[in-house]
Amino acid sequence: MSQTQPNQQSGQDQVSLPSRMTDALKQYRKRVWTIKLAEGALAAIFGLVISYFGVFGLDRLVDTPALLRGGILAVGMVGMVILFPIKYHNWVWRHRRLDGVAKLLRHKFPRLSDHVLAIVELARSDSDQSSSRTLIEAAMRQVDAEVAKHNLKDAVPHPRHLRWAWAAGIPLILFMVGMLLVPDASRNALARWLIPWRNVERYTFAQLEGETGLQVVAYAEPFSVEAHLKDKSPWKPVSGEARYTDQAPIVAALEGATYRFQIPPQTKDGHLTLRVGDARRSILVEPKLRPELTEFVAQVQLPTYLERPDMEMKDVRGGVLALVKGSTAILEAIATRELAQAVLDDRSQRVDGQRITTEPISADTKTQVRLMWWDRFGLATREPQVLWIEAIDDEAPTVGFNKLKNNQVILSNEVIAFEIHARDDFGVKRIGLEWEGLQHSISNPNPSSGEKTVSAGAPTAEAMTVAATFSAERENVRPQSLRLRSFAEDYLPGRERAYSPYLVLHILTPLEHLKWLTDQLSLWVNAAQEVHDKELQLNQVNRELRNLPPEALDDPAQRKRLQSQAAAERANAARLDSLVGIGKQLVEEATKNQEFEPDQLKLWVEILKKLEEIAGERMPSIAALLAQAADAPGQTEAIPPTEPSKPSKDLPAEGPPSPPGGKPTDLEKADKYGPDRVNPLEGLDKIPEDPNIPAGGVNVDRSEQPDGKPAYVPVNPTPSVLDFESGFNKSEKAGQAPQVVGGLGIPVTTLKGSGRDDEEEDTSATTTAELVILAVREQQELLDAFAELAADMNKLLMGFENSTFVKRLKAASRRQIDIAVDLNNLDGFGLQDIASDEKSSRTRLAKREVAESETVYTIFQDMVAYAERRPSQNYSRVMDEMQNIGVSYQIQDMATAINQNFIGQSTIEAEFWADTLDRWAEQLVDPLPPPPPAGELQLVILPNLPPAIILEVLRIINGEIQLREETREVEQAKKALTAEEYSKRSKSLSETQKKLASDTREVAAKIRALPNAGERLIQAQLQKVTKAAVVMDEVQEILSQPDTGPKAIAAITEVIEILLETRRIPNAPTVMKAPPTSSPALRLLGLGDDSSKAFIENRVPRQATGKAGRILPEEFRQGLDAYFDALEGKKIE
Repeated sequence: MSQTQPNQQSGQDQVSLPSRMTDALKQYRKRVWTIKLAEGALAAIFGLVISYFGVFGLDRLVDTPALLRGGILAVGMVGMVILFPIKYHNWVWRHRRLDGVAKLLRHKFPRLSDHVLAIVELARSDSDQSSSRTLIEAAMRQVDAEVAKHNLKDAVPHPRHLRWAWAAGIPLILFMVGMLLVPDASRNALARWLIPWRNVERYTFAQLEGETGLQVVAYAEPFSVEAHLKDKSPWKPVSGEARYTDQAPIVAALEGATYRFQIPPQTKDGHLTLRVGDARRSILVEPKLRPELTEFVAQVQLPTYLERPDMEMKDVRGGVLALVKGSTAILEAIATRELAQAVLDDRSQRVDGQRITTEPISADTKTQVRLMWWDRFGLATREPQVLWIEAIDDEAPTVGFNKLKNNQVILSNEVIAFEIHARDDFGVKRIGLEWEGLQHSISNPNPSSGEKTVSAGAPTAEAMTVAATFSAERENVRPQSLRLRSFAEDYLPGRERAYSPYLVLHILTPLEHLKWLTDQLSLWVNAAQEVHDKELQLNQVNRELRNLPPEALDDPAQRKRLQSQAAAERANAARLDSLVGIGKQLVEEATKNQEFEPDQLKLWVEILKKLEEIAGERMPSIAALLAQAADAPGQTEAIPPTEPSKPSKDLPAEGPPSPPGGKPTDLEKADKYGPDRVNPLEGLDKIPEDPNIPAGGVNVDRSEQPDGKPAYVPVNPTPSVLDFESGFNKSEKAGQAPQVVGGLGIPVTTLKGSGRDDEEEDTSATTTAELVILAVREQQELLDAFAELAADMNKLLMGFENSTFVKRLKAASRRQIDIAVDLNNLDGFGLQDIASDEKSSRTRLAKREVAESETVYTIFQDMVAYAERRPSQNYSRVMDEMQNIGVSYQIQDMATAINQNFIGQSTIEAEFWADTLDRWAEQLVDPLPPPPPAGELQLVILPNLPPAIILEVLRIINGEIQLREETREVEQAKKALTAEEYSKRSKSLSETQKKLASDTREVAAKIRALPNAGERLIQAQLQKVTKAAVVMDEVQEILSQPDTGPKAIAAITEVIEILLETRRIPNAPTVMKAPPTSSPALRLLGLGDDSSKAFIENRVPRQATGKAGRILPEEFRQGLDAYFDALEGKKIE
């Protein structure tokens, strides 16, 4: 504060204010300043206290935000920061001089204010010369006296300090009272008011435990929120309220110290606001799906005795885990999100992110475990994962035979091949055979017994189908009746073997076998005689019907009689057909026995041929004619008569038909079998004439092809030992093929089709319908001798289904076709397992597919070993494709599809694999070279090997095939045999190979001794045999090491491939003369052809009469069908 001092001039003209007036004005000025500053300070205090109470009051209702608290503080400080300085400026700074003070007096004393203001201005201004000093001083004295008369204390303009004192005092008193009564709340409000930028928790009288934060709840599920009061809470309201976003509030009553709010299901994020007294709480809620398991597996450690060190993984989402007793399991689970905790039966488990790993669980008894888990948000699974752990016993293995018949008769030196199927849930350890002779007090008082190991297993070999062989001669078993059974062992210590049911084998010497075969033939002849007698009865009735007048046949009773005759004829044909099949089996047995006379075999085959023709053609033809007669129109609907010179093709004509190529002869009339045929066989009237039968003056130009006829490959009149393998190759034009005569040599497997990718069609004329067959006298004795032995040769040859790779692949292809046909016959397509009656059939077919997959895999392994020994581009190409396509695994997958009733898919896949396997077989053989240019027909005469030599080679081939199977069996059992046992069995195989090699060299010596040994063809046959003998010596050396692995298998396979060569011929129809019934049946046996077996044919339902009984094994059925059906397999023109 400054005071205005009148300027003191050095001259006498300066006039000073009276001291009394000056003091009075200064006192007044001081009072004004005090009051006005007090007003400003009290107003500022009032604003601050009121803003404090604003925060205090709001905190009782809500959690006042920091921004609002800062705003309230700012408003409260307006008086102190803004109004008080303004007050100071207006009342202190502006009225610091006396003239300003004099102006303040105008509010109370306006006149006095003017006088004082005038005197002050006179005192401040310079007095001019004209002013009277005396007058100025008199005026000052007068104003001074006037000032002295007034009380300036009451002249303060608008004093409001007392009002502001009350206004500020009362809130201050309330503030002090609050500090005394509710110090915590007051201090909390003061702190939140003074420092709003700090996160000072709001004090409430209803105090809740815990903190607000994110709460994750289950998606679309009701949830509860609990609010707990602190024990020292000053206020405990009777109820609280919760509101989720803008939904209706939910009220909860106080229960103890807790408010429990039940919130309805929520699907969207939101805030949950709680109101309990003055306490407010906002909780962010996020609904999330509960953590679920995406993977739940058990790592099973099997007992030590099972020799499986690696842990097995098992999916246990089904809630059941079956463990063999003694096992332990560790459960592993993966959840949908990161987990925080997992509990197994109230025991905490290890958690790593989303993965749960439990402690090991022992499987001793049936137990139940419960697994619970919580994620990092605190969400738990809806229900615990319950897992039943069943402790099961290690069950004994199961074992059985495949491809082996009961009560089978075998020769003592015969090797039978079959399969043993064993299964165990925890690995098959060993598979073997046991045999025991049937004791008889007279015929077999000391029966033989023994056993051998067939295959070693493995801890992981849960299902095994292994090849097995049995030879009485090799096992030193004398001829007798044996009970044969297979056994399997697993890894359980002390477990006894598991056995299959017994099968009985009757082992006979060649003489005993011949006697048995003779007895069977007698029974077979008796059965055939019964069929013949039945046919005679039917023939007698047919004759009676034929003798009836035509109008009598219109009688419904007679028509019904005709229908009955037709049905009986078909039934008798079915019986005869069944007998033919049985007869073929007996022929197969006869070919194995060297004691069986070839002449008898010749006669028997001839009888079978005739019976097959009767059952397959004549009897069905008669039945068809009878059925047509039963349905034919009556006399009133007769067709117009035809000219006598043109007999109808639909009506039977009297008398026997004319033979092809000439007039009827007495011989041909006498050879008719059964009732006279009324119609010639279809196409016989068009057959080119046979030069071996005298013709009736018919001349044929054999250098030209008949008009309208396709080209044919002329037939070699010499019955060659050829096996025509099945295939999918389309027929080709024969071209100008030469006529070949002779060339009888070592057996050859032929594939129809040239194998060339792009063969140009020959538009020129092809070979004629029939070439002149020139026979030489020197070959007649050879043909007669071969006719007696051809049955043995070709029958053995057709049985070589397991010989070369081509034949093995072709056989596998045919078996796939058979499976496709059987699948196609099932009627459970689209039905569920519980509604289908075909489950047993599907199971059987599935097992066949599993066996086929193993067969194909064995072929692949042998092919790999053989290719290492004899590299070939053809073999490499096929092996690469087989490996890349995974053929064995895909065929095995078909078994699963069949069990799941995917019949249509399985049928298509079986046909696909039939085609693929056949194609691979074709690719192993090189294509034919391009055909020679068309020219004149030629006659090529080739030398022949004696049939006895060929038969010996066939038996050697058969022995090599059996040796390969026995070698494979020993290799399978290697792990289960001691070193001494393994060496003994391998050396025994080496001795067998030594004998076969010796026989092969004897054959070579016989070939060298032939008169025509210098011929090129004979030399080629000799080289084959010699080369095979050299490889046999190598096989003998390998087996003696001992070694029965792939190296030995490959060497034996090479021997078979050498002796049984595969080559191609053009896939063109062959033409031959249909012989009269008097022709020897064995004359055509060399022309075996099973090409039709590669195609699926529509099967017409047939009467089952005579079909009951066991189905023939596949290798017999395919071989026999191809062997005997070859008579009808050629093109007849």
